[in-house]
Amino acid sequence: MKIITWNVNGFRSLMNRSFLDTFNALDADVYCLQETKLQEGQGGIDVPGFHQYWNYAERKGYSGTAVLTLREPAGAYCGIGSEAFDAEGRVITADYGSFYLVNCYAPNVGLDLSRLEERTAWDAALLAFLKALDCEKPVILCGDLNAAYNDADLNGKAQGMQVAGYTQTERSGLTAILSSGFVDAYRHFHPNEKAGAFAYRRGIRAVGMDYFLVSERLMERIADVRVHNRVRGSDHWPMELILRE
Repeated sequence: MKIITWNVNGFRSLMNRSFLDTFNALDADVYCLQETKLQEGQGGIDVPGFHQYWNYAERKGYSGTAVLTLREPAGAYCGIGSEAFDAEGRVITADYGSFYLVNCYAPNVGLDLSRLEERTAWDAALLAFLKALDCEKPVILCGDLNAAYNDADLNGKAQGMQVAGYTQTERSGLTAILSSGFVDAYRHFHPNEKAGAFAYRRGIRAVGMDYFLVSERLMERIADVRVHNRVRGSDHWPMELILRE
């Protein structure tokens, strides 16, 4: 089973450029998209055979997630049970029987770090949500988590700075997930490589925002994780996880 996670940075603009060509070239079973920036009624794409699940933000042109999947899940659910965050369309969970797939677009704290306190609340709510799922069956969390925890993902002068995505507060939120029985699957296979996503933050070309975090007991089924770093159209690159059936 091939799973793609990709922050598309605006689905409609990407659709007008190259999405279908990339969609077909990646040839995946599941596509988890973040930052679709669509409103209810604007989702949907003609991709025969794929079941589609869209989660929209109430705010126009903001956030949003989607899951496009060949295999119909036993269920698909929006949100993490937090009224404050669920209005922003940030999470879709698909139940594939032997595991949960959680597609996530985490909040950005802002260049001025004005949402840092809100991000702390989000991290706590997401962790509680993941722990509850993991008690039932293994979990694959994927998406743009808008933070990096690993020094290898900090690009030069970003290290040690109070830069959005790289503050100690944000890094702690990710390490809390990893300390709760999850594995950074990309780092597992590629410990010395740069991670997949990149964005521009105050002149710093930042990496390490996109992840596959996998329940430790599911790792024996993960064959590889890689980055499609030649794909254009967004300010993020798609990442791919191969799950053995």
